[in-house]
Amino acid sequence: MTRFNDVQADIDVAVPLERVWEAITDPEQVSRWFGDLHEPLRPGRPNRLDFGDGDFFTLDAPELHRPHMLRFSWRFLGVEAPSLVTWTLREQDGITTVDVHQHGHDLPPTEVAELQEGWRDFLDRLAGYLRHGRPTRYAFRDRIDGSVRLPGSRFQPLHEPDLYRWMPIATDGFTPRWFFIVDSEGPRRFGIARWEVVPGRRATCEIAVPPSGAPTRCVAELETDATGARLRIHHDGWSGLGIPARQALILRRRFTATWLASLDTVLALSAAVPVSKDTP
Repeated sequence: MTRFNDVQADIDVAVPLERVWEAITDPEQVSRWFGDLHEPLRPGRPNRLDFGDGDFFTLDAPELHRPHMLRFSWRFLGVEAPSLVTWTLREQDGITTVDVHQHGHDLPPTEVAELQEGWRDFLDRLAGYLRHGRPTRYAFRDRIDGSVRLPGSRFQPLHEPDLYRWMPIATDGFTPRWFFIVDSEGPRRFGIARWEVVPGRRATCEIAVPPSGAPTRCVAELETDATGARLRIHHDGWSGLGIPARQALILRRRFTATWLASLDTVLALSAAVPVSKDTP
């Protein structure tokens, strides 16, 4: 499969260069169209960009060259491989061009297309904020997703019994029936339906989220190529639950934190059972 490691998007806005620079670096303004920075951007100082729905990026070693270039390395949920993001600004005849370039680990075309669409959406939100000054930030994403690259290991996350060592599920003795969340708000379980496993490749299920009658859909899949293996999680359906947005947002945060803890567990278990040098 052809793979890519670069994504680029740009916009033109009839806004002075300095105003655009402030919009992409000042925490108060960034929070109106993008996400919440934990502190002002400072050269070489780690930071975090939080979207309020459980998703976040950790930022490492920002570079600021006012007012033309901003660059940082970031990791989605703090576990995915880092990507280098470069913002370039230039102004001509009262028009400022904002160019974003993301360079990172190899991705299949489908994920490159999703990233491209995501950056276009963010830049459109930036442009809208710059035009009228009103918040344009989204409430929450419909899909929870994350991935980790696995080191060489005997641990097989999509084979039984390893599957049950990291995924927060419980069985009735025959098949998985419940998905568990245990956090500072206390334990809670959610019913599972349509559980299917293709050993070594994919596990899928539907997770009911009361009081909604609509299930959410979850996929865990293993992608392998010449460079190794990557475990990916997708859990969508949050915007179609038919429950108050605030309630859906709180639940999404809790599920995101649980999936992040599960991916951390996968990394720990993989590191604990490395492949022996004698393994063929």
